Amino acid sequence: MAELVLSGGTVVTPRRVGEGNVLVRDGRIARIGKLRPRGEAVSVRGLLVLPGAIDPHVHLDLPVAGTRSADDWRSGTLAAAAGGVTTVIDFTLGSPEVPLPGQIEQRMGQAREAAVDYALRGEIVGWAPERNGELAQAAELGVRSFKFYLAYAASGRRTDLGTLFQALGAIRELGGTAMVHAEAEELVDPRGGPYPEARPAVSEEVAIAEVGILAREARCPTYIAHISSAGGLAALRAAQRLGAPVVGETCPHYLLLDESVYRRPDSHRFSVTPPLRTAADREALWNALARRGLQAVGTDHCPFRNDQKDPFREDPARIPSGLPGVELLLPLLHSAGVAGARIRLQDLVWYLAEGPARAFGLWPRKGALRAGADADLVLLDPKKRWTVEATRLHMGTDFSPYEGLQVQGRVVGVLSRGEWIVRDGELLAQPGRGLFVPWR
Repeated sequence: MAELVLSGGTVVTPRRVGEGNVLVRDGRIARIGKLRPRGEAVSVRGLLVLPGAIDPHVHLDLPVAGTRSADDWRSGTLAAAAGGVTTVIDFTLGSPEVPLPGQIEQRMGQAREAAVDYALRGEIVGWAPERNGELAQAAELGVRSFKFYLAYAASGRRTDLGTLFQALGAIRELGGTAMVHAEAEELVDPRGGPYPEARPAVSEEVAIAEVGILAREARCPTYIAHISSAGGLAALRAAQRLGAPVVGETCPHYLLLDESVYRRPDSHRFSVTPPLRTAADREALWNALARRGLQAVGTDHCPFRNDQKDPFREDPARIPSGLPGVELLLPLLHSAGVAGARIRLQDLVWYLAEGPARAFGLWPRKGALRAGADADLVLLDPKKRWTVEATRLHMGTDFSPYEGLQVQGRVVGVLSRGEWIVRDGELLAQPGRGLFVPWR
């Protein structure tokens, strides 16, 4: 592969921001600094040069409530590429009947059309301690993170605390990480659907407190998914102060939206679990990001078309729960966070690149702007303003919760392993070029 130099851009890492050139050779970053290009040189003056974003929480082609999420591996990863996300982390489809290694192989088969690189996480459903060997087999296949639910008992996905504690010990021995959907089953009402009255913030706070204690005692690195509330943040900080190896994630919808949308005529289209919280919760999340109090911002990307949600407007227990996000992750966090003076550029790169890469065994191959890393790079025009319109996005849905939002910052170029997948704003990515990235 010929050399490529991106010259004159503003290079951003979690530790510094400064003008520099980036040399790409054979799909990897060869050097950053003052360079004399021997191959192609591309001026990127006026643009931010960022490591490719990692979305650590997506659900592509996921069976939900009798339907499937609207993005499959093809459309979802093309949308990711368009938004500067060069790696996604999805899940196996947990089942008590299918051993975890078989779930991984099935999911890899479904991912053959991925346009960007991907990693997998084992979804643990119906697991028992006598199945410990499956965790080790998954690790041999490159999967060392595993997801557990403290809710959804009716569908069989809930893991009780005793079983979770034993699983955490096994995952610690593998050198892996547990991811937990933290809502206390006893404090939610599934009949009320994915709304605040049925899934109150206290259910999240209690569950995070319980998980923190178990993670501390098991000494197992644990990642709390989609934290939505000030109480959840407080429980996370309390666990960390007591020595628990726990970190947290939040999502763009908890940062930009609040429960006021549930007063809209189309409120059912905003259904997501956990539900949107108060404006005060939203501010608490931004404050946590500003002090780098979380590990990552992921989308929990699980989109549906209007015709998938509209029939259940009056039947909340049956409505598919989830929102689209992967294509807008980077632009939204730049616009509302950096341009909105809530976080620094360095924090943007931490939450979308290095933070998730370190949490899930991808560092330093992914999430890094340093010699030897994959040349996953994003060129962002920080001054470009545009308006979100669902019909102009690449995600497989006709609904965006951010419809009409004015955004500052647009992705104009993306490299994945040194290959242009977006150039001058044009999406060039081809389905099937994405590679599985095993836990290092």
